[in-house]
Amino acid sequence: MDIQIQKIKSVLKEQLKKRKMTYEDLAQELEVSVPTIKRWMGDHDLGLNDLFRICEVLELTLSDLHALSASAKASQGPARLSDEQQKFLVKNMNYLSFFLQIHDGRTPQEIAERFKLNKLSVDKYLVKLENLGLIKVTGKLRVKSTFDGAVNFGDGILSKTYYKRWIDGTGGFFTNVIMDALTKEASIDEKTRDHKSHATYSIQSIKLTQESYMKWAQEARAAIAQLHAISKIEEKAYSPDKLFSAVILNAHASLPQDSERLLQMDELAGKIENL
Repeated sequence: MDIQIQKIKSVLKEQLKKRKMTYEDLAQELEVSVPTIKRWMGDHDLGLNDLFRICEVLELTLSDLHALSASAKASQGPARLSDEQQKFLVKNMNYLSFFLQIHDGRTPQEIAERFKLNKLSVDKYLVKLENLGLIKVTGKLRVKSTFDGAVNFGDGILSKTYYKRWIDGTGGFFTNVIMDALTKEASIDEKTRDHKSHATYSIQSIKLTQESYMKWAQEARAAIAQLHAISKIEEKAYSPDKLFSAVILNAHASLPQDSERLLQMDELAGKIENL
């Protein structure tokens, strides 16, 4: 079951407790059996229509669910990888990639199909990750991450290695995708332009107070979190031909006015120097 759906279910359970409602009460309101409610709140999938019905009973909107889920995640804080786990993963980054796929909610079968892995390789990944305590196999033979929510990579060599690869990789991805989109937009007549894909890129240097910046940053995080949660629901509600993949690169920073880094912004097109 997807991690985001698990969080939504946890929020629903908390809201039931807050309203002093039992599963029996909810079952009566929805005119279903108690075992059905237990399945919905357990490991079984929770359909979009059923989620809407539960929200209606609890007088919650989807935005309320997303906000409550994000708040619970923030209060718990990310779980930290142990020293043993970090030492192994920094030397075997392919295992880290496999673990992150599991942590994002994909099944071993989906990972094998996506990356064209044979059964022996999948088994090796799973055995090692389970021995490291990074994943666990449930009673229904489902594989899930042992971490609930974000994973803390620490501040050592693993975090430096991962984030360097992550930043370089996403930078290269957007260089290719956005270059294709920008050159296509500029060169093709609008009537015949393909609108199935869209990409944009902008960078701004804006002077404002730290308070205003932090408020905007918080709102931006909330907007992306809401979009992510909506995507999990729409994945279940729409057929694949109705969906597309939105890739969002969210990067921003606040710097002192005298930071030398800001000079790079003025020289993006070329270095300005004495002739």
